[in-house]
Amino acid sequence: MIEKGLIRRMNKLIKELMTEYSIKIDDIRWLVSTQIQNSILSYKENLKELTKLIWSGKLEADLYNMEERYLEDIASQLDRGLVDEAWIREQFAEVSALRCRRE
Repeated sequence: MIEKGLIRRMNKLIKELMTEYSIKIDDIRWLVSTQIQNSILSYKENLKELTKLIWSGKLEADLYNMEERYLEDIASQLDRGLVDEAWIREQFAEVSALRCRRE
């Protein structure tokens, strides 16, 4: 199962915060989907560029394992000192808010 495998590899702090905020992988998937949706909507004035995005396979690549890549990116940024716990908490608060609006 992807969720269990991913959670085993994640940074301890990220695991603890996901538990604290009751965040599941599906919630992360919803956040990333929302971000991709907003990106796609920004192309409404330039449909040719949207077509190129789809045609090139970039959109497909962005969708593939998006939740894993999102969490791995956060862990990588945390390991490199680019983000801190407060920033991750802000991200997870947004994930929680999106979940509440979704349900």
